[in-house]
Amino acid sequence: MPPRIRLLATTTAPLGALAYSASRGVRCYAGKAKKPAASSDAEKPTAVDDDAIDLNKVARDEFNEWMSGPGRNFKKPLYNEMNYITSYDRKTWQRLGTDKDKLNVPFPLNHAFRSHPVLSEELKEEIYSRVMEGGNSVRAVSAGLGVSLERVAAVARLKAVEKEWIKEGKPIATYLTKALHTMLPVTQLSPKGQTQTFHEGLQDMQSHQFSHRQAFVPVSESRIFTRADAGKEFGLPPTEESVPHPDLIVLQREKFAGLDNTARVDMQRERDRQAMVRREEKERKEKERKEKSGQVIEKGRWAWRLTTATTGRVGFRYGVPHQDRKKGQVKIPTRVL
Repeated sequence: MPPRIRLLATTTAPLGALAYSASRGVRCYAGKAKKPAASSDAEKPTAVDDDAIDLNKVARDEFNEWMSGPGRNFKKPLYNEMNYITSYDRKTWQRLGTDKDKLNVPFPLNHAFRSHPVLSEELKEEIYSRVMEGGNSVRAVSAGLGVSLERVAAVARLKAVEKEWIKEGKPIATYLTKALHTMLPVTQLSPKGQTQTFHEGLQDMQSHQFSHRQAFVPVSESRIFTRADAGKEFGLPPTEESVPHPDLIVLQREKFAGLDNTARVDMQRERDRQAMVRREEKERKEKERKEKSGQVIEKGRWAWRLTTATTGRVGFRYGVPHQDRKKGQVKIPTRVL
């Protein structure tokens, strides 16, 4: 193994380059570095000047100067408005106006990203009231208030836990919700008689794994290839049946067909009645199946099913031990069946 060459402690830094001083342990800026005059002088190392500038101190001074100037706008959040760095003019540091869509750009280098709004407390209370107190289905509340199915179910469950904690006297941490409402866009509950603003898209559908493959299907020019045909090729139902709210598509089709509002409401009520009948029938069958299978006792996360049995007629699974672990037992077959 060849001997190692000991490196010099100082290196030659060109004009305007960064150097590291081992004695001071700080990053310094070599302001003036002499150029090698001759070949003999080029081999000699050039040390960093004693009056080098500490970049850490420069960065701290610039940060403190910025915080005492434009940075004062970001020390405290604005109530009911987004307070991002893109909400100000980078030259004059004045607000760009009142357009919430232009102000809702948290990342300066990604103008396509928008902060997702959060639900207001009034809207959460309305969701809880309709689901838990009014007895409406999660699907109906989701379609009426413009909130996804998963979010409606989550709000109903969390609100139930919150009210139970308040009844028990447990402390509720509401400061986080209040802070989020001051820094993010909020979806408010519309007054009665006005159309509720949708919180999010309701018809977003997850990509099924069956649709990830390619399928080449020869189709004649005279044939109309629909979404139902495409779903059949992948073994999936049509898109209008797979979305979370297929009834909204039916309502839109009836609107395009020219039906008046009264007829559409009556048809929707009939569909809701039929859906309720199907749900009750399903619950009745599930209850009958549980009753036939035996009595079920639930304790927390455990459930026991009790069935009637005749004393003395216990099968091989109950009370008869296996002979596999006993000594002297022949465990290989000794005869042909």
